[in-house]
Amino acid sequence: MRPLPVTMPNLDALFWPRSIALIGASPDRTIIRGRIVEAVTLHGFDGPMYAVSRSHEEIGGILCYRSIEALPGPVDLAIVTIPAEHVAASLRVCGKIGVKAAIVISSGFGEERGEAGAARQREIAGIAREFDMAILGPNAEGFLNARMPLAATFSPTVVHVENGLRPEASRARGIAVVSQSGGIGFSFFHRGRPKALNFSFVVSMGNEAGLDAMDVAGYLVEDEETAAVLAFLEGVRAPEKLVRVAERAAGLRKPLIVAKVGRSEAAAAAAASHTASLAGAARAYDAVFRRYGILPGEDQDHMVDVAAGFAFFAGRLPRGTRVGILTPSGGAGAWLADVCEHHGLTVPPLDAETRAAIDRMLPAYGTSRNPVDVTAQVIFTLGYAPALELLARAPGIDAVLVAGSLSHARYIERDMENLIRIGASVDKPVIFCGYTRADPHAVDLLARAGFPCTTSMANAAKAIRAMHEYREFLERREGGRPWLARTGEGGEEAVSPVAGGRHPRSPPTGESLVRSLREAGPVISEHDAKALLSAYGIGVPAGGLAADAGEAVRIASALDGPVAMKVQSEDLPHKTESGGIALGVEGKAAVREAFGRIMENARAFAPDVTIEGVRVERMAGAGVEVIVGVSRDPDFGPMLAVGIGGVFVELLDDVVLSPVPVDAAEAREMLRGLRGRRLLDGVRGAPLADVDALVALLVAVSEFAVSAGGALEALDLNPVIVHPGGQGVSVADAGIVTAAARREV
Repeated sequence: MRPLPVTMPNLDALFWPRSIALIGASPDRTIIRGRIVEAVTLHGFDGPMYAVSRSHEEIGGILCYRSIEALPGPVDLAIVTIPAEHVAASLRVCGKIGVKAAIVISSGFGEERGEAGAARQREIAGIAREFDMAILGPNAEGFLNARMPLAATFSPTVVHVENGLRPEASRARGIAVVSQSGGIGFSFFHRGRPKALNFSFVVSMGNEAGLDAMDVAGYLVEDEETAAVLAFLEGVRAPEKLVRVAERAAGLRKPLIVAKVGRSEAAAAAAASHTASLAGAARAYDAVFRRYGILPGEDQDHMVDVAAGFAFFAGRLPRGTRVGILTPSGGAGAWLADVCEHHGLTVPPLDAETRAAIDRMLPAYGTSRNPVDVTAQVIFTLGYAPALELLARAPGIDAVLVAGSLSHARYIERDMENLIRIGASVDKPVIFCGYTRADPHAVDLLARAGFPCTTSMANAAKAIRAMHEYREFLERREGGRPWLARTGEGGEEAVSPVAGGRHPRSPPTGESLVRSLREAGPVISEHDAKALLSAYGIGVPAGGLAADAGEAVRIASALDGPVAMKVQSEDLPHKTESGGIALGVEGKAAVREAFGRIMENARAFAPDVTIEGVRVERMAGAGVEVIVGVSRDPDFGPMLAVGIGGVFVELLDDVVLSPVPVDAAEAREMLRGLRGRRLLDGVRGAPLADVDALVALLVAVSEFAVSAGGALEALDLNPVIVHPGGQGVSVADAGIVTAAARREV
């Protein structure tokens, strides 16, 4: 990964300016230059504001000056809307007079075809470095700091916002947005503000000639009023910044909720590696998100609703997945229960004491089992608060969803005092979900009481699930479990990941492993790969390399039992296609015949390749076939992969990735993420698989990848056979692709 910059420009001057210069202002509100003036002046920025214009003496009460040099006082932030060919010169003048931040709204830079726009953008990047200037853009839509307030944008979403930029008296903490698409960025605000959510910042990045999205996200997570950060990313210029920001956000217990789009597949060494072809950039991002607690965003409404859960209940995340449902409609309750269970939540029956208390207020046609159907009559007479309080305090419930009609506010308004008391005292999240179109006043009242309101059953369930998963992530992170854990170092005895019991682990130093990989060619054949893995302490089936049929017979005789025989060539990484494999071979005559047939098939399949010989090894017993491997992601480095299916893994497409290294707990979490995980648990009478041995293998392979560093491009152990409990695993096939393959691409 690339080194991080040593210094950071002054982002306070950008987002909290004391004075502003509008460079290219216009009184015409039908064009961008005029809409910027309207937005900046509309919401009450109270610092000095100047306009630079040769055509006007005054615009909207702002005095105009003919040049930047003529401005009468110091300027923190310049908002630039002049033609692209003049932007660099104006920014340079800004730098010389001490302006520390700028938003370049102008287009005509890297987004255009041709070299001219790209050259203009490079010049802006150079000015940002030269003057240590915090530059947003070019081709940016600007930003909103609703806390100040300052709407430094031409987005129509911030002009004449119903009920203002921020909801009055809402108990929600702030939600910040950073987006590489201006329109999408402000769409979060436009969709979320009617839900009485409190947006602290919305930032449009533009082309990122100066600041990039992670620079801004890192600044926003530090904001004391911000509880969650939403990000829309089309690309990540510096992946190491994403990791750094995610780690800082986790330390502050502020979730990053990120939509990463345009995730193309990585192709490095895919032709020679199953793992590389299965991994890809999309799965790598998913793995990094899981490792660092980044919550994936599906669309704007999903992200807004998940953020709303944290904005209201950041310190009261659900301890589990048990949901209580309160509704005046039995149908809505049943539907929401189905939705909850579909998204990994449970809707358990309530305890007897809670049910008895609820029953006392219900008519005969209501039910307290869960979902709790209080009926419309109870809402009309008692409101939501009495049953909600009982449900929220039920011992077997981790979160509450209220599915009700919010078409008018009278029942919420009538019960406000009790709802406010419950909202302040409840120790678990409570989310209202309107199955009708919500009355804005009802939504505002609920926000004042401390409850978010969604209009999507699915999003309400997903919000609870995300909050629980984030709590689990924080508990793992803060529980003292080291991320860079090692096992079996120092030569002590460790459980062997291979069938056959225990062995002392004394792997070679990283330097010797790197040297071995660098001295090899682009592809290391199975025999040499297994020798290298064995030297590192990863057990492989006993065997040897035979150059002729007689040697094959001698090796097989020493192994005492059926053997597997496979052609060995760096140019034939996939042996089945060439007919270069024979399994379950037993007896001298059979071994001799198999050797001849394998060599004949391989030479006929590829006459010009160099064949090293035939590997003869003990035949592995039955078990569940998996693939274990490592592939190098171009952004995040080595990624450990495990998948169900072995030779059929590409057909099943059941693979989970994680950045290396992993410890045993992380390895088990990877296995839990497999769709075919039940195969390891034993199905239809099959014995339980030796998951402990598979976990040990995953940890060992991840350590191998760390020690190998940049010398390793990909590693395939495919198939790995996981035997019944206590019998270990067998690495049936192995292959290594070195960094030399990357250099040849």
